[in-house]
Amino acid sequence: MRELLALHRLRLGDFKEAVQQGLLALEALTSSGDLLRQSKVHCTLALAFTDTGLKEQALQHVLAAIEAARDCGNTTAEFWALSRSSTVHGSMGDLARGVELGRQALALSRTLDDPEVNFVALNNLSDSCLEAARVQRVQGLNPSPTLHWGLSLVREAVAVAHAQGHTFFETIALTNLVSILIELDEHDEAREQAGRSKALANVNGFHNLEVNNDAQLAEVVRAEGHLDDATAMMEAQLADPSLDNDPPLLIRLHESLFEMHKESGRFERALAHHEKLHALTLNMTTQTAEIQSQMLINTMGIEQANHEAERSQLEAEMLRIRAEELEQQANTDPLTRLPNRRALDRELPNLMDRAQDLAQPLCAAMIDMDHFKRVNDVHGHGIGDQVLAEMATLLRGVTRESDLAVRVGGEEFLLVLADTSPAQAEKVCERLIASVRGFAWGDLAEGLACTASVGLAARQTSESVAQWLARADAALYAAKNGGRDRVVAA
Repeated sequence: MRELLALHRLRLGDFKEAVQQGLLALEALTSSGDLLRQSKVHCTLALAFTDTGLKEQALQHVLAAIEAARDCGNTTAEFWALSRSSTVHGSMGDLARGVELGRQALALSRTLDDPEVNFVALNNLSDSCLEAARVQRVQGLNPSPTLHWGLSLVREAVAVAHAQGHTFFETIALTNLVSILIELDEHDEAREQAGRSKALANVNGFHNLEVNNDAQLAEVVRAEGHLDDATAMMEAQLADPSLDNDPPLLIRLHESLFEMHKESGRFERALAHHEKLHALTLNMTTQTAEIQSQMLINTMGIEQANHEAERSQLEAEMLRIRAEELEQQANTDPLTRLPNRRALDRELPNLMDRAQDLAQPLCAAMIDMDHFKRVNDVHGHGIGDQVLAEMATLLRGVTRESDLAVRVGGEEFLLVLADTSPAQAEKVCERLIASVRGFAWGDLAEGLACTASVGLAARQTSESVAQWLARADAALYAAKNGGRDRVVAA
C-alpha cells in the first residue's frame, strides 16, 4: 500500500509525502526480501529526489534500483531502473552517461513485448539527445548527428504511440518532435507537428500540453526571425490564468520575452519581464529549498542517520563504482573473462549501427573447439576449463579494440570483426586456428591436442542479426563436416 501511495503522491507533485511513504515502504520490503518491489520503490524515490534537486540521493536510489532488478532477474524492472538512471544522470549534467544509459534501456526494451516500455525508451532517449545537442551547440560542437539520431528515435516513438491508439503518449512524443525540429531549423514541419499535437491535446482535454504547444508555435515563429509576431503570441499566452499552475512554462515565456524585447530595443518591457522572471525563479528556488529541507528531515528521521555532505558524496561515488562493477560482472563470463551473451545483446547493435553509419563491412566468425567432449571425458572437466581459458587468450590475440569476442556458451565462441572485409576476416580466422593447432596443449595434460573450426559470414545489409549469425553457424557446421580444423566462409 505504501509503495502505491508513494507513486500516487509523486504523480500529484507531493514530493515530501512521496519520499516519506517510499522510505517506509522500503523498510518493509527490505525485511520481506521482495527485490522486485524494492526496485520499483527505488525508482519512485529517485524521481522524487531528482524533481526536487536532491541529486545525490536520487543517484543512490537508481543504483539500488538497478541492483535489485538484476538480483531478482526481472528484465522489465531492469529497464525501468536504467531509464530512471538515465534521467538522474541527465539532471546531474552528466549527459553523456545519461545518453548511454538511455541506449542500454532502449536495447533492453527491444527484447520485451511491451509497447509502453518501447515508447518510453524511445521518447526518453530522444529527449536526452535533444539536451545533449543543446549543450554541444553551446560548446561550439556540431549537434547535427545527435539531433538527427534523436529525430529518428522520436519519430519511432510517435509511430509506436499512434499504433497503440495512446493519444497522451502520442501528444507527448509530438511535443518532443517539435522541439528537435526547431533545433534543426525545420520550421515548416515543426509548425505542422505542433498543430497536430495541439489538436490531439484539445480533443482529449490535455490542457497543459495544449498550452505548451502554443508556446512551441511561438518558438517556431521566433526561430523564423519574426520577433514581433512571436512576442505578441507569447504576451497573449501570458493572459491565460491556467499558467499560474505551470511555473516552468511561465519562466520560459518571460525569459523568451525578455530576450526578444531586448533584441528589439524595447528595454523597458524587457526589464519588466526580467523582473518577473527573477521573481518567479526566486519563488521556485525558495519553494524547492523548503521541500528539500522537509524531505531531508524526513529522510534523516526514517533512516536514523545524519549524513554529512562529504560522506554523502563518497557513498554516492562508491555506489556508482559498485554499480559499474555489477554491470561488468553481469556481462562477463566468469571462466574465460570474455564478454557473455548478455554483453553480445548489448554491444552488437552498437557495432552494427556504426558499421551502417560508416558504410563499413562487418563479419561474424562462429568458433567451436573440436571434439571438446573428448577432452572432458579423457582429461577431466578441470582440464577442459583450462582449455577454454587458454582458447579465450588465443582469441584475444587476434581481437582488436574495435572487435567483439564473446563466449556464446560451452566450447563455442563468437568473434565480430569491425571494418573487416571477408578476405581479411578469413586471414584472421586462419591465424586463429593456426595458433590453436600450434599451442602447447601437452603442457596442460599429457597427450592433449586441440583444434578449432570456424564458420565465417559477412553481414548483408538486408538481413537480420538472426539470419546473419545463422549463416555463420551453418558455415561452422560445414567446417565440422568438412574435417574440422578449418575455416569455411558462408
